[in-house]
Amino acid sequence: MKLIFWGGGYRPSAFVLSSGLLIGGLSSVFAQPIHFKNRRELFVDDYVTQKVENAEIRLQTPQSAGTAIRFTEPWEGRFCAYVGIVADGVRYRMYYRGAGANADGKHAEYTCYAESADGIHWAKPTLGICSVNGSKANNVVMLEEQQLRNTHNFTVMYDEREGVPSDERFKAVGGSSYESQPERGGFRSYSAYLTYDMDPKLRANTGLFRYVSADGLHWKRYAKDTTALFHEYALDSQNSLVWLENEQCYAVYFRGWLGGVPGELFPANGTRTIMRSTSKDFINWTKPEFMSFGDTEKEHLYTNATRPYFRAPHLLIAMPFRFSPQTKVLSDEQLAQNGTHPSQWKGVSDGVLMTSRGGTRYDRKFMESFVRPGNDSKNWGARSNMPAMGVIQTAKREMSFFITRAYGTPEVSLERMTLRLDGFAALHAGFKEGVLLTKPMVWEGQRLLLNYSTGSKGYIKIVLTDERGNELSGFGTADALPITGDEVDGLVQWKSGRNIGELKGKSIRAKIIVKDADVFSFGIFD
Repeated sequence: MKLIFWGGGYRPSAFVLSSGLLIGGLSSVFAQPIHFKNRRELFVDDYVTQKVENAEIRLQTPQSAGTAIRFTEPWEGRFCAYVGIVADGVRYRMYYRGAGANADGKHAEYTCYAESADGIHWAKPTLGICSVNGSKANNVVMLEEQQLRNTHNFTVMYDEREGVPSDERFKAVGGSSYESQPERGGFRSYSAYLTYDMDPKLRANTGLFRYVSADGLHWKRYAKDTTALFHEYALDSQNSLVWLENEQCYAVYFRGWLGGVPGELFPANGTRTIMRSTSKDFINWTKPEFMSFGDTEKEHLYTNATRPYFRAPHLLIAMPFRFSPQTKVLSDEQLAQNGTHPSQWKGVSDGVLMTSRGGTRYDRKFMESFVRPGNDSKNWGARSNMPAMGVIQTAKREMSFFITRAYGTPEVSLERMTLRLDGFAALHAGFKEGVLLTKPMVWEGQRLLLNYSTGSKGYIKIVLTDERGNELSGFGTADALPITGDEVDGLVQWKSGRNIGELKGKSIRAKIIVKDADVFSFGIFD
């Protein structure tokens, strides 16, 4: 019996077309077609996929483009981390935590800044904004404010929507929980938490604080942020602030813990996870909810790095670093030789890829490592290999993201990783022809664009059918022109000369036939 991929798994074939693809009963399973208009879809989940035969959805491997920034300034230190990148239409801006020593030799945390015109070459400008160890000759945009821990995990977004006040174009969140305030006790029990919560003065110094800025450099507390957010949650990580176009709201994706009871911020043997809260106005926020991950293994997800993908903003790309706190790969001698701080001797981590389409669900189609520690032993201490927040375009066909390497050592740095545009994953077939059948769709547009790469003898063909698999005249197998080559936005055409604009309002399926080829995305556009 032949097994064919169906949605999220494999099932026996039953009703078969001439192409060999199962089709019987599909219209009753997926009654509502997916609407496309000026929209691109990537092969990072099974949202559009009905089934795949003799092909696979393959996670791609990011390539190193070398070191982007070395964290060598005294105020940056070996615990430099929580990097976030935003684009404001003029330049790329990078914000990150510096963790050096102050003039008294005590540990201090700073929000540092770098910028780039192309996302490849980065500079740390001398800003003259904050005094660090008696000098303003630095790239620091914020000092810790009255023990709020706002600089521990300061995360920025650029709010480009129409009607946003000019002095609120840049928005940010930063701060942490009660237990992260060691001078105040570190309460674990629910009763102690309630007692602690009764003191408004102490409460005012914990939680997630909101900030705004006109230029992304000079920051102030958001005027309507009087009590901060999420006092009763851990927040002890990089917490992502985004605008969700599909849901028309702000969202914060932040650190939570599984395995405890209400009020227990850091439960013994608990698991780090991700929670979400939303807001229509940046003032009033919903009660946080745990994110779900489908039927997947429970893992420590230390960060989340959740951001809309710039070529398909309805799709959220998340690149957490996955933490294995009890695993140790190197010996004490090796770790000491690498200069790894003893606090990072136990535990290892790597970067993984997840996606979300809004709501409280992440899709973890790919459980394997997206970015491995690699052969540099300095990356095998705890909390290294931390993906930065933000994927950006760095060439006509290239996108980049960044990852913290050698964390906890004097050589901590930020590495640039590259992928093809849209190339987080691909529909792939070898020399034997394979097929992906989509779920029912309604297309509103004139052009079908494909991001693809083939071998010299490889090809891609697009066949369109109705919901039940009957080929559409002029778009069928006989009219499907083989597509060979390498294009990011290649126009699909048929021998008949017909245009997809003729199909407006009709529920159709696409059969994507591939041989020695990869397809990274497709889109419907005017």
